[in-house]
Amino acid sequence: MKQLWPTALVLSCLAGTVTAQEQQLRIELEGGVLGTRNMEIRGFQQPNATRDWGQSGAAVAARAEGWLVNPAGWNYGLVVQPLDLRYSDVIKADLNYKGAVYRKGDAGKLEYNFSTVRGSANYPLLQSADGQDYLRAGGSVIARYARVALSTGQKGFTDTNFIVIPVANLEAQKSLGQGYSLFTRADFLPGIGGNVFLDGLYDIFVGIRHPMRGGATLDAGVRLFFGGYDPKKADDYANNIFFNSVTVRYAW
Repeated sequence: MKQLWPTALVLSCLAGTVTAQEQQLRIELEGGVLGTRNMEIRGFQQPNATRDWGQSGAAVAARAEGWLVNPAGWNYGLVVQPLDLRYSDVIKADLNYKGAVYRKGDAGKLEYNFSTVRGSANYPLLQSADGQDYLRAGGSVIARYARVALSTGQKGFTDTNFIVIPVANLEAQKSLGQGYSLFTRADFLPGIGGNVFLDGLYDIFVGIRHPMRGGATLDAGVRLFFGGYDPKKADDYANNIFFNSVTVRYAW
């Protein structure tokens, strides 16, 4: 966790440049139902061992955000997004990993955790006179904990890692009339030297926003979370994921 301190210090210093008269604190909570479009774990030059694996029980998508908002300047945010899923099925293709072979046809279970904490900052590039339509761009620093635990009977492995990575951040809003607007916010890092999408990291929300009393807003939309990593090494495994959720967001 020591790696988080430089990020927190930078965000704190940047936030300090915004005067008390300009900044507003905004809290955003998100909840929804998460679905798995793709959960792919495969050995080096092998087919997908977890093809069509389904979640064991319903999965809840949750997210909490806190933002220091300045419509004419920088916005600074802190985002917490846990992700903890369970799967069970049969191995669809042999998987070789660290000297062990997980055989096609064996009953298997998978625990998958991909939780993140991120610090974000963005600045308006385009903005209408009334502030209802805008495009903001900036960056985020993601502290990510990942855990993959696969087991088949008496055999299994658990792989964990913790990394801090920079990604791009975009936020936009477009008025639709009658108080409604189209709202999107995304963090992303395209893959380099491989598949731009499947080897990168993308976290995208798109929804319809409606104003509530007291300056609050209610969003209804979808979140797409996908990407992966392929080390392309013998006796190692690649992981590609694609999750989507129908979510509701409330901010005040």
